[in-house]
Amino acid sequence: MQRFTRGLASYAHAPYTEITTLPSGLTVATESHPHAQTATVGVWIDAGSRAETDATNGTAHFLEHMAFKGTRKRTQQALELEVENLGAHLNAYTSREQTVYYAKAFRQDVPQAVDIISDILQNSNLEASKMERERDVILREQVEVDKQHEEVVFDHLHAVAFQGSCVVISGVVIFKSPKASRWAERS
Repeated sequence: MQRFTRGLASYAHAPYTEITTLPSGLTVATESHPHAQTATVGVWIDAGSRAETDATNGTAHFLEHMAFKGTRKRTQQALELEVENLGAHLNAYTSREQTVYYAKAFRQDVPQAVDIISDILQNSNLEASKMERERDVILREQVEVDKQHEEVVFDHLHAVAFQGSCVVISGVVIFKSPKASRWAERS
């Protein structure tokens, strides 16, 4: 058996993460890899399901899904085409702790990737017809997540460990209570 050990010299070239706080209060973490041809940019929002109440449970997850349905500036099709033409990847996820929107793109396309993320976060269209379709997508997603034993076990663990707190609500499995699923009910 051969052991791999890393000498201290290997860490001399490790990327440095710079933390900057803008006048608006927004914190920006920047890590540079000078020889990389690609970059990942994103927004990590400390607003996952942990910050939700019984009445608002599922909202962060729902808004995450709706972000990709178009904006005032870009239709859904235009958004998808623009990302595809960049050779980029645009995605998001919601957890108990955060909601994250990110794009992976070529280094020279970072300004456009930032513009796209900014647009979907600030100008998302919340059209009723798209909300209805996405409601069905999320409910189907919930059924699939409920089949994943790891997710169900963690939901039960959180329910026992954090009884009476909002941490019980999962960022993936939504609509834990009948009250919380009101927005998902058809009129």
